[in-house]
Amino acid sequence: MKSILRALLRLARRLLGTEQILQAQRQQLDYQRRSFGELKQQLLKANSLLKYSLVDPERVRASATYKRCAELISLLMPMDVAGGSYVRVGRPFDGGYVMLDNFSGNSVAAAYSFGISNDVSWDEAIAARGIDVFLFDHTIDALPRQNPRLHFFKLGVSGYKSEKNLATLGSLVKKNSHTASTNLIMKMDVEGCEWDVFSEAPSAVIGQFSQIVLELHGLCPAAPDQQYAAIVKVLQKINQTHQCVHVHANTNSDRLWIGDLVLPELLEVTYVRRSDFQNKLVANTRRFPTEIDQPTFENLPDFELDSFSAVAGGQAGAL
Repeated sequence: MKSILRALLRLARRLLGTEQILQAQRQQLDYQRRSFGELKQQLLKANSLLKYSLVDPERVRASATYKRCAELISLLMPMDVAGGSYVRVGRPFDGGYVMLDNFSGNSVAAAYSFGISNDVSWDEAIAARGIDVFLFDHTIDALPRQNPRLHFFKLGVSGYKSEKNLATLGSLVKKNSHTASTNLIMKMDVEGCEWDVFSEAPSAVIGQFSQIVLELHGLCPAAPDQQYAAIVKVLQKINQTHQCVHVHANTNSDRLWIGDLVLPELLEVTYVRRSDFQNKLVANTRRFPTEIDQPTFENLPDFELDSFSAVAGGQAGAL
């Protein structure tokens, strides 16, 4: 019996040693991935700097690409809320979003969540605040986890109700008896369909949401004229009722450096309703990502946006 115990002890020690080695190897691999990602960012920045170092800056700013890039950034430039604070809502890394911490009391009647897949971390975090969440995704049959405050519908949101499993934003608000509600919040990640949704949604419906978190896809100055014009029109429309207060680059996308500007094609944006913060919206002094942001992928670095400003010199840190 003693010999068996000694043999088991030796085996346990070997296994423990193997696990420690594997853990050290995993940590080293994570470090190498992060270092490679940071090096890649620096090389891309250096390439941009080299590309434009021999070109007259005024010539760069006069180019159509620069003008379009500046226009998109100007429509998305964050402001800050005087006296406001921000909180991360949802899981670490991809799926969590930074929002204005404005959920106290009865300030939110309900939340709308569009694009679920297998992640309900944002929805559960909102539900934990005592808020009912109405979730929509026509590509799944059920939620990965159940919660009495999560109400799922196998429906997708669209600007044009062209299929039986799609509905417009206004019709979904009406479906859930929130037509008269003026204190809703929204999270939307619908892989590029957001442009059609907001293009067709009446401003009055958009204005029912006090806070909106959007993943904006396809922010590309080189887009065809009609597509680019549609993007600009939607951003202008949202800006009529809402103000961007936070941006975060999703690193699962390309990004453009041109002159002193940088623009990712996939951007996470947090909006607040202008009428809720009259005389409280002030110039932004934060740098993005902020301390409470997290990279899209655990083992890859976050992407620097600096102040994300189209004002001359506002993104000097990008290069």
